[in-house]
Amino acid sequence: MLKLLLCVGAFSLCLLLAWLLTRKYRLRKDFYYNLSLFNERLYNEVSYTREPLPSFIEKQPFGGDFKKILTERSANGFRPGDCAIPYLKEDERKFLDDYLSMIGKSDAASQKNYLASRRAEVEARRQASEEAYKKHFSLYIKLGVLAGLVLVILIV
Repeated sequence: MLKLLLCVGAFSLCLLLAWLLTRKYRLRKDFYYNLSLFNERLYNEVSYTREPLPSFIEKQPFGGDFKKILTERSANGFRPGDCAIPYLKEDERKFLDDYLSMIGKSDAASQKNYLASRRAEVEARRQASEEAYKKHFSLYIKLGVLAGLVLVILIV
């Protein structure tokens, strides 16, 4: 009975560790989903209703680290600063800093053109992060199952 409990515990622990290793990729995927959603909604906002940027940000249901960065940047007027998100690469941080520093800095027509020009790049980054998440999630879960099975075999 003790061996059975130990086997179940070891297998569960390996699966939990594998799931935790995918956290970085899940956070990147969620971040880029929110960035893409923000870009599309802001483009529509600038094109049609032209609501002030602070009230637009308050009304939108963005989540996670993107919401945190957006509220911080909104509070200081979207001035350039360090995007201290640990799971983003250096070029991604620079892209995000450039993107957020251009928000709300010009007239509606210029903002619309800027957001339209960034649409393809934001969408490409979102798709790349989703593909990386799918690939690594599958890999880490399979490795967790294999490690769990190896531990079960060693215990038995």
